[in-house]
Amino acid sequence: MERRAFRIGDRLVDGGELLERGLLLVCAALAVVLPILDTSLADIADDILLHDLRLLGAATYLLLVTYAVGFFGVFTPCMREHMRFIDLAGLIMAAVAVSRAVYMIGWAHLPVAAEEGGLATVPLAGFYLSCGSLPLFILLLGSFWQLRRDWHPSTAHGRAATTGT
Repeated sequence: MERRAFRIGDRLVDGGELLERGLLLVCAALAVVLPILDTSLADIADDILLHDLRLLGAATYLLLVTYAVGFFGVFTPCMREHMRFIDLAGLIMAAVAVSRAVYMIGWAHLPVAAEEGGLATVPLAGFYLSCGSLPLFILLLGSFWQLRRDWHPSTAHGRAATTGT
C-alpha cells in the first residue's frame, strides 16, 4: 500500500506517519489527563492518575514529551535515524505505566501476613479500570506497531527515500 506524502514548506512529510504519530500523541495526552484506575476500598473512593506518586509520579510527563518529540520529528529529516530510539523510549514508558498499574491491582488482592502467623486477605479491595486506561493500552499497542515498523528493514529504507534523506 502506497502512503501519501505531501509538502509542508520545503519538507516532504508522510501523511500516514503523521496521522499515526498524531494519534499516539493524543492518546499520550489523554492517558496523562484522564484517570487510569478507580479505587473503591471500604472507606476510600479515589481516582488514580498516571502522575500520582502511586503510579509514575513526575516521570509521567516523560511519556508525553517522548510522543511529542516523535510527532514533531516527522517534520525534521535529521531526526529520521533517531526515531526508532524515540519510539523505543515511548514503548518502555508505556510498558512501565501498564505494568505499574497491573502491579497495583495485583498487590491489592494479594494476601497480607497477619501477626499470629496466619494469612489475612485485604478486605474488599477494589481497583477498576477507568476511562484513561483505554488510551494507555492503545498507546502501548501503537508503540509496538511503530517500533516494529521502524526496525523493519523494508519500511525504514522506503521511508528514507520518501523523506529525501
